[in-house]
Amino acid sequence: MKQIDKYVNSIYKNVAGDKQEIEDLRQEMRSHLVEAVEELKSKGKTEEEAIRIAIENFGGKNQIIQGLSEFFKVQKRFSNYVLSFALIFLVFGIFFLINSFSDGKEFNKEFKHLEAVEQDKGDIMNEAFDVLNASEKVTENEKSQLQDIFKKYNKQLNLLAVFPVSGSEDWLKENAVVRDKPTNVYPIAYNKAAIVIGDEGVVNNKEQIVPSDYDLGTVIKANEHWIVQYEYKSSYEKTVEKYHQLKYYGPSVWSVYQLPILFFALFIVLGLIWFFLNRQNRRLKGIMS
Repeated sequence: MKQIDKYVNSIYKNVAGDKQEIEDLRQEMRSHLVEAVEELKSKGKTEEEAIRIAIENFGGKNQIIQGLSEFFKVQKRFSNYVLSFALIFLVFGIFFLINSFSDGKEFNKEFKHLEAVEQDKGDIMNEAFDVLNASEKVTENEKSQLQDIFKKYNKQLNLLAVFPVSGSEDWLKENAVVRDKPTNVYPIAYNKAAIVIGDEGVVNNKEQIVPSDYDLGTVIKANEHWIVQYEYKSSYEKTVEKYHQLKYYGPSVWSVYQLPILFFALFIVLGLIWFFLNRQNRRLKGIMS
């Protein structure tokens, strides 16, 4: 049936798309036409008449198939574009995930290193209060031990001072938080201190000490009898400031991982779109068959 083959080939001559899919559709059309011809021949038609009638009857279907073929072609191309972009977003997501993981690791490493600032607060205060007894006077032995504490933390400390609670009650009422934990507070005037220790040892001329004006530069803690106050060295204030910035204003998990999350979300959305388009393409192929 060369006439049928010629007709089928003319229909699929300019149809673009997957070659195997087009060939399958071409063979299905030929099979339907051949069946129609055989059925007409069984009713008494000659082969030539049967072929002509079968092709005429198939003419309307031909228009439908051509329309479906064009739609199938466009949708197939679109689904391929969607899949390509989905894979591109997946690659970008993996790339930014690796970068974000590396940045997060570096941030955690730096933050853990700077946490020594917070640890030192507690250690300095605990060691100072362990030295001081319940009296209102610092003994020579206590002075010596306080100087040892200052030397131990010499890289961090500029001044270490001890004040009796007596005479500072009003100040403590206004700054009650210093009874609970070491707190960054504007310094108490050093001329009220029982002892002030600096790089040269005990400071005798306390009236000439200029308090630090850096808002995080002074730490104070109090118990029932004593108030301990220390100032950071100006060279150490950068470390204190960096720790403060990372602790309160450092990047959140979202800010570190927002780019990979965004690209993975786009990959998932486009992947779902491609899945539904691909399923629709299979249905359309079945209809064309």
